[in-house]
Amino acid sequence: MTMWRRFLASGNFLLTVVLIGVLFIMGNYLSSRHYARWDLTRQQFTALSDQTRQTLTQLEEPLSIIVFYQSSHRLYPLIKDLLAEYERVSPKVQVEYVDPEQDIARAQQLVNEFQIDVNSPDAFHLVIFKSGSRHKYISDTDLADYDYAAMTMQGEPRVKAFKGEAAFTSSILSVTQAEQPLLWFTSGHGEKSTAAADTAGLSELTRYLEQQNIRVEAVNLLQHTEIPSDVKLVVIAGPTRRFTEQELALLQTALEQGGRLLALIDPLADTGLDGLLEEWGIALGMDIVVDPARQLPFVSAANLFVTDYTEHPITEKMKTLMTLFPLARSVRPTQPAPEGMTVTSLALTSDTGWGESKTSVGVFEFDAGEDLKGPVSIAAAAERGSAADGGAPTRLVVIGDSEFLIDAQLSNVGNRDFLLGAVFWLIEQEQRIGIGPKTIEALKLNLTGTQLSNFLWLSLLAMPLACGGLGIGMWWRRRR
Repeated sequence: MTMWRRFLASGNFLLTVVLIGVLFIMGNYLSSRHYARWDLTRQQFTALSDQTRQTLTQLEEPLSIIVFYQSSHRLYPLIKDLLAEYERVSPKVQVEYVDPEQDIARAQQLVNEFQIDVNSPDAFHLVIFKSGSRHKYISDTDLADYDYAAMTMQGEPRVKAFKGEAAFTSSILSVTQAEQPLLWFTSGHGEKSTAAADTAGLSELTRYLEQQNIRVEAVNLLQHTEIPSDVKLVVIAGPTRRFTEQELALLQTALEQGGRLLALIDPLADTGLDGLLEEWGIALGMDIVVDPARQLPFVSAANLFVTDYTEHPITEKMKTLMTLFPLARSVRPTQPAPEGMTVTSLALTSDTGWGESKTSVGVFEFDAGEDLKGPVSIAAAAERGSAADGGAPTRLVVIGDSEFLIDAQLSNVGNRDFLLGAVFWLIEQEQRIGIGPKTIEALKLNLTGTQLSNFLWLSLLAMPLACGGLGIGMWWRRRR
């Protein structure tokens, strides 16, 4: 009888082991077929935006992504985790990892195929995107913002923000979109230069737009009799002189035919654009907007930071960002709006802000009946018609400041996001609005000497003694 019981016990044990093995195999099989990942990090580094997901699901051709990086590079883990999400969302995305130090033969193939300059400092830190006959690669500097003030002893700056998603999605659009949107920046009226590499120029903005697969050209409107249909947007960036009647007529004709206009008009500038913009439902104020409740420290109340936005596709992703305007004028919808026009304010001061009409005074004070009472709008968008009407809608965005886009200001908080939101809405690529960099936070645990001493005693003495005491107690209980 005893042997029979032992046989049953052994058989029961073997059956349990087999069942556990079967469950383990089934679990792995099901998990491989129904794969899921969750990003539990505070900054959501690998959580893709709706815009990126839409771009990936619309891919029609296979997309090859080659990570040409050393595995020891500081950005490599962030790149790998993020691209794993791209692969998960779209089966058309194929990612290959090539370490130029480990796989020398494959590295040489890539250098020859994509004409990589091996003398460039970023030659072996590239992410290459290829679809069909088109390709593009982005470097280390395109993927992260660095804090050079916090350089380590080895001479490497700290990674402040990771811009991988914006750079990857823009690159995918670059190699998969047949058309590259063309933007005209007007010149000849004192506008800010798109080529000048100085703090007051727009070279950084130009470079960033080109990274978004957008072509930028500086043009003089007097040299043209019409604005071609392939020009998706005309940008007027901070003019200081008046536009001629011929140029105004050219802009008016383009808008009547479904054109797009982005006007950045600084305070006190006489540009001659006031009448044209009012015809399309947007009024420029002859004032300077001040807001003591939104004043930057140690500077004039005319230096604004804006956190109040209205409901509009341009500002949909701006709710947690502020935009810094060094000096702005009021820009608001006309009352009433022209027939068929939908005009919306975009960015507002607080209730305590106002439009100061006495622009020459040193101390700003609100004068009822003379000044524009807050909240004051400093940016507005206008639209007439829609694609459902059978034609391209006319769209305008007017912002009462151009200084917030210069090289010295563009990287401030939400400045670039606000501008890109306006550009993408104007060229009807709203799905690209709101893909921004993700800040990398360095978490530190600061302990006093007493706290550190208590922690050491707890971990090195108290916890081992407690575990030992628990074991002795269990042994003593079994002995009884």
